[in-house]
Amino acid sequence: MRELAAAAILLGVLVIAAAAPKLWPSDMDGGALASARPPAAIASATVAPVSWKGRDGGTGFVVCGSNESWVRPTIDEENAHLAADPRYAGTRADDSYSRAWLPFRAGASLFDSSSADERDDLVALTGLWDDPHFPSNAAACASIEPQIWLFGYAPTKYTAEDRFIATLQVTPAPGYRMVVLTGVIRPQLVVAGSMKVAFFAMPTSAVTPTLTPAPKPTQPTTPNPAFVFPSTDRPLELALPAECRLLDMRRHSDEQGAFWRVQCGSAKANLSVAVIAMRQRWAHLSGPPIGVGLQNYAKGTLTMTLAYRLDGPAYADDFTLVQYSRPYSAGGPAPASPFAYLREPTGFDLPKGCGWRESPAGFTNDGAYKLPFVCPDLHPAEIQPTFNRTLQAQGWHVDNGGFGFLTYAKDDLRLTASFADEKAEPSQTPWVVEAFCCFGA
Repeated sequence: MRELAAAAILLGVLVIAAAAPKLWPSDMDGGALASARPPAAIASATVAPVSWKGRDGGTGFVVCGSNESWVRPTIDEENAHLAADPRYAGTRADDSYSRAWLPFRAGASLFDSSSADERDDLVALTGLWDDPHFPSNAAACASIEPQIWLFGYAPTKYTAEDRFIATLQVTPAPGYRMVVLTGVIRPQLVVAGSMKVAFFAMPTSAVTPTLTPAPKPTQPTTPNPAFVFPSTDRPLELALPAECRLLDMRRHSDEQGAFWRVQCGSAKANLSVAVIAMRQRWAHLSGPPIGVGLQNYAKGTLTMTLAYRLDGPAYADDFTLVQYSRPYSAGGPAPASPFAYLREPTGFDLPKGCGWRESPAGFTNDGAYKLPFVCPDLHPAEIQPTFNRTLQAQGWHVDNGGFGFLTYAKDDLRLTASFADEKAEPSQTPWVVEAFCCFGA
């Protein structure tokens, strides 16, 4: 009997030893856990992605993971982390030409759930590596559907009424949130709050197929003649600059609109179309300022949307121009905004020796970009009078002013310049806000 018991014990030991690599994974060569991949990759590498549809309560999205106390690491901490990983050799978060520049500053990033490598890159480049809770969040969030990772924002509403562009509304909130999109996926997604946060071209494999129902033999459907978009290969009531090319054109299945992909040759030229539209009497409707992604317009019986992207090649990439022969697709025309704020300075030159800094320096309460500049050869107290003389020589006149600021007007342009710092002293880095005026006034 003792011989049989010993044999049974030995057999049990052998079974446990055979299972050990699965129960306790280890790296026999390097002594590291599982592999050289970061913890987030390890945590979810064995978690099979699942569908989150049906768990959203009809909202079209699910917040699957979050950490409201997380704060993005500093530039120095991010650079040190990247320098320690051979995969990111030479990659720096403070280099505007680096692939880490945009992710480290983004308010939103797209993760299409296609690969662990893509996720690991996002973790490294956005600063999420600094969150000890992220590995468990990543494992809990394994999904078939695409995800939007929000930094400093929380989702409030998802809509996809337009056939080509969906919108994820957000509100400022601390920390980060991982959001699974469970609603209808359109070819493009806008993330927006009081202003545009991000714009994404969604993976083709994730886009919800749009089916055109077959007409009923006994009740044929015909387009409403009042809203039928005219047959044309070019946008209506809009003369594009000669350098702009129409790359693609499609009509909506309801015959009430059409859209074009447009490329004008550069980021500045692409953005100029938003300005040109207003100069050609398109009324700019309230919403994100020019250069922040989406601008909506109305002219007579037509409505129009210009959609720029902010990620990747951003403004230099092709943008989308959509026109309708029906009321504004978001539910009726909004009140026209009297100001259309610009991201790119227009209609003036800085004083000699001054130059633009990386924009924006911040935002005003209504979403306008603060465009900073520097004058290294001037004492801070000399910048305001020098700037004032330079603008007046270029045809601008002072419209208003006070301690540390001046406002200017020139034709339909308006400019506010701030020269004081938080201590109410002359600033070494003044900034301006520029807008077209006065639409709807």
